[in-house]
Amino acid sequence: MRALKVKDIINNFNLEVLSENKKQKDIIIEAYGVNRAGLELAGYFEEGQKAHRVIMMSTKEYQYIMNFEEDERAKRYNNLFKQNVPLIIITKKFEDTLLIKTAKEKKVLVTRATNDSTSNFTQSLLEFMDDYFAPTIELHGSLVNVFGKGVLLIGKSGIGKSEITLDLIKANHLFVGDDRIVIVRKFTDLYGRSHEILKNLVEVRGIGIVDVSKTNGYQVIMNDSKIDIVIELLQFKNNGTDEYDRIGSDFQKFNILDVDIPYIKIPVATGRNIPNIIEVAVAKLKLKQNSQYQSEVELISERALKYNDQ
Repeated sequence: MRALKVKDIINNFNLEVLSENKKQKDIIIEAYGVNRAGLELAGYFEEGQKAHRVIMMSTKEYQYIMNFEEDERAKRYNNLFKQNVPLIIITKKFEDTLLIKTAKEKKVLVTRATNDSTSNFTQSLLEFMDDYFAPTIELHGSLVNVFGKGVLLIGKSGIGKSEITLDLIKANHLFVGDDRIVIVRKFTDLYGRSHEILKNLVEVRGIGIVDVSKTNGYQVIMNDSKIDIVIELLQFKNNGTDEYDRIGSDFQKFNILDVDIPYIKIPVATGRNIPNIIEVAVAKLKLKQNSQYQSEVELISERALKYNDQ
């Protein structure tokens, strides 16, 4: 898990610094989430990790705190500052300048969000924090978005994942990453992105490292993608025996971070157009997610019955 510092939030959301504390900007945020400060302003503070979440104050907090005289408000602000909250964010709707004055006296970092919608900003902040706190794993593979579906290609080194990825990019699909894919679980979905060191890069044997953003343009680059299917590339034959189903082959499950993802194996051999097969696999997945999908076995059985009745 990457360390999330206060300054990362300030820089990412262009927060306005109202009361400065440079040392506080380097504090690592250890608790996920955002607390509205209603209870804290009322004098109630939870013990333990939850007491160290980011604090946000907006309309409701402003309406509540303005019920008190200036001395009492200052006292409550000071009690809040004593809790070692990593970051306090107010919105444009929180208009009590006494908070900023008190924060400057105590050298406490206070910032202001410029967004008009508090709920939208909170949601964006939580999504940003997900990248730091959500369960994460790194896998060897390639990630491409095909027909709007994230395809994670896995297989032994040298099987041709990178070359197939380039073919898919050439067919106007979107490139996410190659070789080292960082996968993050958000609720029940998985999202993948390239490792920062290898962003936009593909390694091709015989050529070396290729910067896709320069050879194909940034229009083919996708920063991250939900992972909808895992495709494992395997050598076509095992000890001379064809072990792959030809009829009725269905998606199996591949577990990543306790999430089951549709999974199939595609045999690789000379003469097989693997990029086309991957496109068909994605098309089949999209059909299966449609309520009107009919399995291949049922379809062939129906046709066989009709043929025999003729």
